[in-house]
Amino acid sequence: MKRLNVVALLSVLVVGVFSVGCGGEVEEAGPEMEAPTVMLRPLIDNVDTESRLVAAVRGPGQIGYLVPRSSRASGEIVTTFQVQNTSPLALAGFTVQEFWYDEAGDTLTGGEFRMRRPLLQDEVVEITLRVPRNSRAVRSNYEFSHQNGVIEAVEFEEMPEPTAIVDEDGVLVEVEAEEEEAP
Repeated sequence: MKRLNVVALLSVLVVGVFSVGCGGEVEEAGPEMEAPTVMLRPLIDNVDTESRLVAAVRGPGQIGYLVPRSSRASGEIVTTFQVQNTSPLALAGFTVQEFWYDEAGDTLTGGEFRMRRPLLQDEVVEITLRVPRNSRAVRSNYEFSHQNGVIEAVEFEEMPEPTAIVDEDGVLVEVEAEEEEAP
């Protein structure tokens, strides 16, 4: 019987606290907030005329590349190759990963390169990768990817001259076309 009295007392107490906490006050309607106005014209006018937005591939992308040329130079392995975007749109966040293996197939070293700007459609770039030199390295493997998916890579026999060269810092250096002399 004592427990029943305690339970009844607690339930009355909980209902009382609940009714006071929920209060019966009417909320006053405050002033309505207006949506902020966005001034797009000043934002558009401040955009650099050199920059432009491009649509990027979502899902699998396609590239073609020439056989990589690797050479050993003072403490590092330098690999240079050309890549052409054969996708219908630009590849944002284009990344190349290089892995070097020993004869047993164990990974020894590797390096990565990521373009800071989109790789445009049909654009050809020359990429240089540098990884620490290891005397046991006998073969390499390359993995290509981009921000929105994987890349299907195809090895080309020949390719047009690069439109840009990516230096060691990931900065693109435009290639100047050589002018032919008139006869």
